[in-house]
Amino acid sequence: MLDLKIIGQRITDLRKQKAMSQNELADALFVTRQAVSKWEIGKGMPSIEILLALTKLFNVPIDYLLDHTDMASNAYEHMLVTYPRPSVIYHFLNSKHPNRNIQDIFYLLTTAERKQLIDQMLCKQIPIDIMALWPYANVVERKYLLGYLLAHEESDIVLSLRPFMTNEERILSSTHGN
Repeated sequence: MLDLKIIGQRITDLRKQKAMSQNELADALFVTRQAVSKWEIGKGMPSIEILLALTKLFNVPIDYLLDHTDMASNAYEHMLVTYPRPSVIYHFLNSKHPNRNIQDIFYLLTTAERKQLIDQMLCKQIPIDIMALWPYANVVERKYLLGYLLAHEESDIVLSLRPFMTNEERILSSTHGN
């Protein structure tokens, strides 16, 4: 049985990922904003033609919109080949425990995705803690993180990371202060 609330929530999430307003989505689908609002609150459902248009617009399979299969599991490897990568990353970042689950996804991300995630973390745009990420970062990423922390005089964080640093990283962090 179709759950209109789940379908509506998925439409809302996908729309927000694309940074679209309800009006913009309505215009893209040639429907009214009220229709979009109705779908998003679970009081109605798009026609099959509109559902197909949504799958093309958001680059998701129709079963993601209609099926009870959720991207809630931590099977990120499967999710990354099944669903659009930005949707999976958005799902991860909005999960209840992104710091705990970073180990399940970080190694699956491309170099560019990892860099973007690190930059967003450093700018405090996403709820990832550097202590949670540090063990999964590669040598280049750790040097980048350390360089950022040292340049921004985040000595408390650098001190808390010292037990997890390599000898080279410890030397770099201690020589920077002198």
